[in-house]
Amino acid sequence: MSASLTLSLLADTHEKKLSLSFEVSFRRSTNADTSSLTSLYPWQDWSRLRSIIAPSLLVDYTKIGKPRWEAMSADDFISMVSSDDFLGDPCVKTQHLLGATRWERISETQVIGHHQLRAAHQVYTAPDLKTVKLKGHSHATNEHYYIKVDGVWKFAGLKPDVRWNEHNFEQVFKGSFKSNSHE
Repeated sequence: MSASLTLSLLADTHEKKLSLSFEVSFRRSTNADTSSLTSLYPWQDWSRLRSIIAPSLLVDYTKIGKPRWEAMSADDFISMVSSDDFLGDPCVKTQHLLGATRWERISETQVIGHHQLRAAHQVYTAPDLKTVKLKGHSHATNEHYYIKVDGVWKFAGLKPDVRWNEHNFEQVFKGSFKSNSHE
């Protein structure tokens, strides 16, 4: 084996070790954040959600017929998702299940998670959650954006791509229902 080939192999091996080290570190921290994210929505734990999000988020709902925000503030994101017209509705219960996941490293401080997602929703007639009014489930893939802020990985946005919906998904969120009823 020539000296140049040996050095090349060592350099390749060193790069793979660095890359693997990054992957392990990133996955440990973001898997915790991703599971926190999917568990916080149904429990409407907005203060915990605030603790894992970046100061500014890319929110791209264009594939589901809604707007795109290049740099939505964390406060605006919390206001949007906790709104009574969205996930803050006390009559809506939801569970977001992540399936297959693939990580795409953009840089040392930026990663995209490509997640398979099934989101089940039930709307009740009243906040006592005794009588189901309607159900709506969504099957999607979702890009979740993550950035490192002060050495900590934070959720920095999302871009859902719905494959199909079941039942009356379009009527689950009052905000969506209102906008659809004006068309």
